Amino acid sequence: MKTTLRILVVEDDKYFLQHLREILSPFGLLETATDWPTAAQLLKNNHFDLVVTDLHLPGGPEGIQVLDAARTQHAMRIMLTSSDDDALIRLAYAQGAQHVLTKTQAREHLPAFVRSLLTQRDHQKLSRIFAERFPTKDEGLIAEITRLLTSPWQGRSLLITGPTGTGKSVLGKLLAESIAGAGAPFVHINCSEIPDNLLESELFGHEKGAFTGADQRREGKLKAADGGVLFLDEVGTMSPSMQQKLLKAIEEKTFFPVGANKPEKSAFTLITATCENLPEKIRQGNFREDLYFRIASLNIRLPSLAERKGDIEGFVRFFQQQSPRRFVMTPEATRLMSERNWPGNIRELRQAILALADIGQGVVDVSSLQKVLGEVTVATASAGLVNDEIREHVRKHGLRGYFQYVEKELAQEALARHQGKITLCIKELKISSSAFYRILQEHQIG
Repeated sequence: MKTTLRILVVEDDKYFLQHLREILSPFGLLETATDWPTAAQLLKNNHFDLVVTDLHLPGGPEGIQVLDAARTQHAMRIMLTSSDDDALIRLAYAQGAQHVLTKTQAREHLPAFVRSLLTQRDHQKLSRIFAERFPTKDEGLIAEITRLLTSPWQGRSLLITGPTGTGKSVLGKLLAESIAGAGAPFVHINCSEIPDNLLESELFGHEKGAFTGADQRREGKLKAADGGVLFLDEVGTMSPSMQQKLLKAIEEKTFFPVGANKPEKSAFTLITATCENLPEKIRQGNFREDLYFRIASLNIRLPSLAERKGDIEGFVRFFQQQSPRRFVMTPEATRLMSERNWPGNIRELRQAILALADIGQGVVDVSSLQKVLGEVTVATASAGLVNDEIREHVRKHGLRGYFQYVEKELAQEALARHQGKITLCIKELKISSSAFYRILQEHQIG
């Protein structure tokens, strides 16, 4: 997690001021003052996270006034002194000093106090992130995300895996802000939504006249991500030829736009995401092993809601708070929500909450919830879904084989029923368009 402190140093000894500058400059941006009037003006016009001041300034112990002014900004306040006068030290604490250090020990001990401030700020930021942007109580997931938020990994690539609807795009944006800054470019492209013959132009750009319809030059996503983050969603759907071109581009950070004779450069951090099992695709010969190791320098897996049911109730409240129309749920309805497996994960849960907000009831009970979900209770549904035929199929072909069989059958039936209209199919199956296209491609369904 990037943390840059704004620091004010107030010291009238120019040599010791330079000494403090060397100690503190690695922690952030420094402003300096040699007297109280200058410090007062800086405090009036700027916000500081840390204020380090000498006790004695020209005119007397005016460092006390610096402390008093800094306290209104809620900055960490450190007093430096060469004095052993107990009365002055007591006064410094009374006026808002949090720490009083001797000047002779500044180099040895001052950095530790600054690092404690950084730790506190990071903890506060992380608490807000897991409450407001990526709600979870899963300790393992919190630890993994925290590791990525608090460590510098520019120049490496991150792969986010997990079932569809678990929040891979949300996490990608969050990590991009952490590694590159909120103002840096964040370029998101879903590889499954773009036909392969157009994906090359989308990624690398093209020159005017490069192909029919290219009536003007176009900048590609790789170039647009220069200095920031390129997020490639559903990277597992790329064709082998595109995989090869992408590998060369991310290794060399250079590429040729379609129809161009000169290469372009782009310094970007790469984040990719997929709901597919890439090692299995490698074994099947459908994904390049060298590209996999290049994009998975770091990796994190987002579990399904069925694997972290302790998060469901928190997500329910989270999405309720996002709805402009407030409603409450009976304890029984809340329990039913928490017991459900949610095959569409967070995305499906969010749609359910939006639907509940639209039904016009202020108190949602079990019957209303079941009507929205379109199914019986979890207990009843679970009892009737697994039969002897399914168990035999799993014994012969494995659980993964059964899932693939079900995917193919239901996708074909939906296509036939809706005459090939993809929008109606994904609505009926309650999955994303990328997941549906993945099923079509994997099972070669026309």
